[in-house]
Amino acid sequence: MFHVEPEVLKAYKGEPFKLNVELSGNQIPKELYIYKEGVKQKLQNVGNNAFQFTLNNPQQSLNFSLEGAGFSSQTYHLTVVERPTLQNMAIELVYPAYTGLERERIENAGNLIVPEGTQAKWWVQSKATSSIVFDNSLDSTEILFDNVSNTTFNLEQYILNSFSYKLKLLNPAAEDDKNTTYSVEVIKDKAPEITLEAINDSSMYSKVALAGEISDDYGFTNFKLFYTLLENNKEKLKGSIALPYNKEILNQKYFKLWDVDSLLQKQGDKLQYYVQVWDNDAINGAKSTRTALKTIQIPDKSQLETNIKENAQETEKQIDQNIKSASDVNKKLEKLDQILKTKRSLNWEDKQLLEEILKDMQQQEKRLEEIQRKTEENKEKREKFTQQNPELKEKSEQLESLMEEMLKDKNDELMEKIREMLQNESQSDEFRESVEELNKKENNRLKEMERLMELFKRLEVQYDMNKVGEDLKELSEKQEQLANETEKNNSEKSTEQNTEALEEQERLNKDFEEIKEELKNLKERNQSLKQPNAIEDTKEEENTIDQAQQESTQQLKEQNSKSAGQKQKEAAEGMKQMAQKMAQMQASMEMQALQENIDDLRDIVDNLLKLSFRQEDLMKNFREVNASDPRFLSLSEQQLNMKDDAVIIEDSLNALAERVFQLKTFITKEMATINESMDNSLSALKERDKNKAVGEQQFAMTSMNNLALMLDDVLEQMQMQMQASQGMSSQPQQGNEQQPSLSDMQKALNQQTQRLSESQKSGRELSEKLGELAAEQAKLRKMMEEMKKESNEKGKQEGAGSAGEIIEEMEKIEEDLVNKRLGSRLIERQKKIVTKLLESEKAKQEQEEDDERKGETATDYQKERLPNAFKEYLEQKEKEIELLQTVPPSFTPYYKNEINKYYKRLKSTEN
Repeated sequence: MFHVEPEVLKAYKGEPFKLNVELSGNQIPKELYIYKEGVKQKLQNVGNNAFQFTLNNPQQSLNFSLEGAGFSSQTYHLTVVERPTLQNMAIELVYPAYTGLERERIENAGNLIVPEGTQAKWWVQSKATSSIVFDNSLDSTEILFDNVSNTTFNLEQYILNSFSYKLKLLNPAAEDDKNTTYSVEVIKDKAPEITLEAINDSSMYSKVALAGEISDDYGFTNFKLFYTLLENNKEKLKGSIALPYNKEILNQKYFKLWDVDSLLQKQGDKLQYYVQVWDNDAINGAKSTRTALKTIQIPDKSQLETNIKENAQETEKQIDQNIKSASDVNKKLEKLDQILKTKRSLNWEDKQLLEEILKDMQQQEKRLEEIQRKTEENKEKREKFTQQNPELKEKSEQLESLMEEMLKDKNDELMEKIREMLQNESQSDEFRESVEELNKKENNRLKEMERLMELFKRLEVQYDMNKVGEDLKELSEKQEQLANETEKNNSEKSTEQNTEALEEQERLNKDFEEIKEELKNLKERNQSLKQPNAIEDTKEEENTIDQAQQESTQQLKEQNSKSAGQKQKEAAEGMKQMAQKMAQMQASMEMQALQENIDDLRDIVDNLLKLSFRQEDLMKNFREVNASDPRFLSLSEQQLNMKDDAVIIEDSLNALAERVFQLKTFITKEMATINESMDNSLSALKERDKNKAVGEQQFAMTSMNNLALMLDDVLEQMQMQMQASQGMSSQPQQGNEQQPSLSDMQKALNQQTQRLSESQKSGRELSEKLGELAAEQAKLRKMMEEMKKESNEKGKQEGAGSAGEIIEEMEKIEEDLVNKRLGSRLIERQKKIVTKLLESEKAKQEQEEDDERKGETATDYQKERLPNAFKEYLEQKEKEIELLQTVPPSFTPYYKNEINKYYKRLKSTEN
């Protein structure tokens, strides 16, 4: 018998079909054949009466039979069917609009990586297919494709999560046996990222510099700064500020200089803030990320005072370092000067010495800049947060002006010149002269630094004295208020209130102890001054207040509120009296010091003028003798005596300069010029070089006259200050008398000069009169300089050129008057000045009339100063923008995003 497997004879078109036959019976043939379509083929004997035949590529149904050893089977029918086959697949991807990605078509690939919310549409072309099933592994659902035509099917899906899937192709007779699994990976929209670097204005607490980066995978919809103002730790105000951003840049820096001056107004005010950014997620809604909470707070009074004190101590320390450095530099320069006098060329060690000198001088400049910055910071803090004494404010500004002059008077050009000659191995006479000049300038710098130290310490003592008085006044008010509350508690018999009063009294006791300690330190610092202020003893007042406070505390402990209140009032009254005494002492001290300074300065000016007259007479005498004349020696001795007198004047002037803030750095320079000219004159006299000696005497006399004129200006300022202090300047002017114009005053001065030139005066009488005229001309020049400065501050530059020319001409007239150059040239110059002054006054009047017509239309824009910490940051920001602008617009968002990531990696590597 023939047993055929499979029982159901079914084959798939084009797929191999295996026929298995097993024989049974008494006689089993060794060979077996199959007859199909008129062809006979042998089956393979596989043993155990079993045979096998493979039909490799069936294309259609057929009939067949089997035969072996004369035995034949029945006719069998093999049915051939066709499986459904995938011929082509494409997926159309429509990304969410907010991502900015363009739609995409993927051919013959089923694996996807797409943003959340992508719309995917499958297009399938197949053969022998009646239906296609989309088998989703995520939720085990099966979705039927739409049949577009006999061979085309499609399916649209909204993708929100990752999943895997299979495509099942079916027809009535068969299904596709290729169960390929595809994956869909969904990239979720990430939350935006943000960084914040905040630098609070630790000086004035008026600005906050904010900077950082924001980044997202697709973009932003909002970016804000949120803040909360707290007053006494209670919420007072909330607000937000929109920050600028670019929607198209996925990774960008931001910067804002936030003015918080209008929010933070009182000590203790606190401002909390953070920055928040939102992305543009249109699927789940915009997500936000915020920075950590930051805080800026105006310190309380105690913290501010501590900060100012620490700043002042650091400044004093830096000034002291500069003095030591300048002293060391001077010693090294003197050593180098001696080396240059004995050597023709410098060896390696000498060059190293010079390099050290130049390096030390550069360090001095840096420290001086830091000293100026800290001084200005303290001045601004005191102006904003404390009750400012006008006189102390003026002195602080004068001290700042002195530092500005010192910074302007740099030796950079001279140092560079010396360095170049040193590198070029040029040790010529010019090199030696340059080193000598540097030595002189550094000697002057040392004197100025020592003066700066003394003035700084003196100003700090005065600030502290003013502070002690203010603290006493404030404490007396608190003590008086407590006294009133204590008496009230006495009538209400409240134990709890009595306890609170006791605690408050103990706090006030402690506060007064701190004031006493401050006063003690103040007196010690005052004694460290070269010329201490006359501070009166307050021990008696301190003991009286101490006793009243202690007795009040004891009475409160005994719950005797009435007696405690009386003692508290005594303590408050004692504090008031002590505060008044401190104020009177300070005012008296200022007046006394001002009067002493005026007297000393008047004496110095008088001595300078006398020295100038003596120098002038000596010059005349020298012109009348020759080097062999016996009088030459006696006249030389007079010059030596005058040099000694100049030293006395210099010492007096230096001592005065350490007390008077108005004196500028010119005093050191002019005095150095006088000494140098006198020394040169004495050297020439030793060599019997009369002409050179007389020339140097002329230079010395000119410097004496210049210095006297400048000091006379300062003397006049101090006298006006004295009058103002005595209330004389507050008297109202009578009537509507018009003040003379500058041109009128110049005309009057010209007439005096004309009359003097026509007079027969000579000698000392002429010199004194010319000195007076020179002083008057100097006053007019100063008035012109003030007018020019005022005009520049208002932004009116039109007349700046002519004003500068007038000032320059006035300086020449002063020089002519000082050097007794009377003549037609001087008169002509004075007339030209009057003409220019009239033109300037006319132009000014026309400008004022024009301004009145226009009105105030706008103010000049003032750029806000950025913190130094952000200068480099802003430079990097600008470079980044330039790089982003070079990215071709045709680049897809993917590549632009990769570029942003690259920049971000670069920055993290740098950090």
